Parts: sequence; structure tokens; C-alpha cells
Amino acid sequence: SSSEVYQTPPSVPTDESVPLSVPDVANPRYSYGGSKILTELMALNYGREGFERVAIFRPHNVYGPDMGWEHVIPQFALRARDAVAATPDGPVAFPIQGDGSQTRAFIHIDDFTEGLALVLARGGHREIYNIGTEEEVSIGELARLVVGRFGREVRLVPGTAPAGATPRRCPDISKLRRLGFEPRVRLRDGIGPVVDWYVANADRRPGAAVAPQQRGSSLE
Repeated sequence: SSSEVYQTPPSVPTDESVPLSVPDVANPRYSYGGSKILTELMALNYGREGFERVAIFRPHNVYGPDMGWEHVIPQFALRARDAVAATPDGPVAFPIQGDGSQTRAFIHIDDFTEGLALVLARGGHREIYNIGTEEEVSIGELARLVVGRFGREVRLVPGTAPAGATPRRCPDISKLRRLGFEPRVRLRDGIGPVVDWYVANADRRPGAAVAPQQRGSSLE
């Protein structure tokens, strides 16, 4: 499944029991989360008799090298590279969606795979588990960490937040902890090598020959 099923959750950190919703069926932003809600319903209810075991896991902003180019950290990495190159001295102007106060909780791929292995090995039948970390960080701070990897300071340039954007998202992972999970990679430690990978492999991204555009990055 996905953390997108929570949309704008009623409580943060958010546990697995909160109601799921599609606030506006006409907003394409909600189509992804809506599809995950449908598949959860089918899996859990068909799973009453159709499967020996069904377990749902909801990832929360997994990051790591070679994990696609449309997520916020890869986009920030390449935008920071271009902005640093264009600004030899002083703070680096860095456009973002919104004012930077939105928060997310990013989990390193190594921690995520450990959490998923625990769900596969020990997860209960028809149970749901958040896989993430409770280290909540603002998008402004994320931008500072990414630009800081280049040895520079950032000057945030706020933009318009997309309709339906979620101001906060952070999972309650108490249920996964009861299976033995504990995240080990702090964002400040894990993000640097990931930024390095995306910068070093920028020629592999789709449309790499096209000049980079200054646009907002998608947030889960």
C-alpha cells in the first residue's frame, strides 16, 4: 500500500487505525492513494477465505540510491547541483513547493527492507503495518541537508503548494516495533550518499538530455 492512503491524517504520528479517505475524487493527486485503498479492501476481504495469510504494509517516503527520479530527494539533489553551479558564491536560491514547513518522515532503504522482512516473517493475518520512521523533518530542512552536501547554504524560494497537499505526515510505528523493528539510519547520515549517487548518475534519468527545469517536487 502507501502512506498516501492517509491523505491529510487526523493525527500525527499516524497509526494504522485512522480512517482512510479520498477528499476529492476530481483531484488527480488522490488517484494514487485511492487505488491503494481499493487494493487494501480487496486483499483484506478476499483474504478472509482466499489466502492463508494477507499482510498490508504502508511505506512512508522510502529513499535510497537508484529508486527512481520523481521523488523529492532525487529531484532536490539534481536541482541543488544546478543551483550550486549557477551560484558560485553566497547562499543558493532553491525553489520549493509551499513555504517549507510541510513535514515528512523519510526512511532509508536499508531500514525499510528490514521492516518489510519482519512483516513477511512475523506479520499477522489481515494485519496492517506502517513501515517508516518517526523522525519528522520539514521540507525546508530537507533542502538545507541536500544543499549542505555541496558545502553551501540554502536560501529557500517559496512557491505555491499544490491543491490537496498534506502539511504533515509521520507514521506511528509502534505496531511494527512489536515485531522487533527499530530504524537505525538517521536522515542526516543517510541522505548524503544518496544525493551523491543521484548526482553521479544524473545521465541515467529519463530525458537527461533535456535542460533541467525549475519545478516543484512531488511529496508522498
